[in-house]
Amino acid sequence: MNSILLIGQTPPPYHGQAIAMQQLFDQRWEGLEVRCLRMAYSNSESEVGRFRFRKIFHLISLIIKSWIILIKNRPCCLYYPPASPNRIPIIRDVIFLLLVRPLAKHTIFHYHAGGLPAYVASFSLPLRFLSRLAFNNATLGIEISESQLHEDIFFPAKRRICITNGLDVSDTEQRSNSNKDRKRRILFVAGLRKSKGVMDIIGTAEKLRNLGADFVFDVAGAWQEEHTRSKFKEELSRLNLNDHVVLHGRVTGEDKWKLYRQAYAFFFPSFYESENFPLVLIEAMAFGLPIVATNWRGIPELVVDGENGRLCDVQSCEQFSSALNELINNENDYKKMASLAQDRYQRKYTKKVFISSMRQAFESVLNESKIQQHD
Repeated sequence: MNSILLIGQTPPPYHGQAIAMQQLFDQRWEGLEVRCLRMAYSNSESEVGRFRFRKIFHLISLIIKSWIILIKNRPCCLYYPPASPNRIPIIRDVIFLLLVRPLAKHTIFHYHAGGLPAYVASFSLPLRFLSRLAFNNATLGIEISESQLHEDIFFPAKRRICITNGLDVSDTEQRSNSNKDRKRRILFVAGLRKSKGVMDIIGTAEKLRNLGADFVFDVAGAWQEEHTRSKFKEELSRLNLNDHVVLHGRVTGEDKWKLYRQAYAFFFPSFYESENFPLVLIEAMAFGLPIVATNWRGIPELVVDGENGRLCDVQSCEQFSSALNELINNENDYKKMASLAQDRYQRKYTKKVFISSMRQAFESVLNESKIQQHD
């Protein structure tokens, strides 16, 4: 039987790609011979994309382990999620793939981060050449948003498809009984950095307060930029918004689900360089939370303006506050959006839908390998 080697980062750190990869690692792929090899370059969000000497030794270890698995299980297919647009992780990927891909019968690339082709196109000619050599001509390229399928093809693949992320969440039915007070809790969950829109929480909170809204922003996530953290705390104090913004730090498991159950709406003002198809928006829909977000990258595929939320221009606190204020003051529209959000999740973004699509993708490549063996 042809086999497949899955390589990827699983939590920690806790971000969309790692969470999606964990689901693939945990799955029992009945009828498929699947082996898993965990990346462990970073132990926290602050280490992602940073150089550490131990990462060199981990890269060498992964290469050797991959060689052993691919040789022992020939013919074997390689599944690999390329890194986000950051120089050090991309160079790491290039080294790994140039040394490992020749031993794989087929290669599947799963692009979780957006913006990689444009970033690699800015490299010097030698590095750009090596990147093309490493990433070109995969048997299958998997994108997680339709918008990425329509971008210029920098790394050609024999076939490209879109498989949107999906996941299961905990006890969503409890939410209706968890938020009975008038104070509306607006949830933000992300790595805390400027391009995730964290400073826009401050600007939006100030404008919402001026509109007379009774609200609290619950902000969950680990700080990834020290200068942004300092500026955020400074502005929070200067504008006297401490009663309207609660910082929870990084939360996982039941602590995270509790914040979702208490929430009235979800706020996601991201313009993050690598943003593609944020899992937190899927979580928000699962809990029936209307979403106010930016018209950025794959976000409009998740948030349909006027249906399950509102889309606003990037860094437009005026639009953010207006959209949130409408949700707070228009109960009929709010209930309609909440219902449509949960329905959209059930139809498109459950773990069952995601795993089923991934199985079909794996089987299509393995079947192609069997056909080639018989020819």
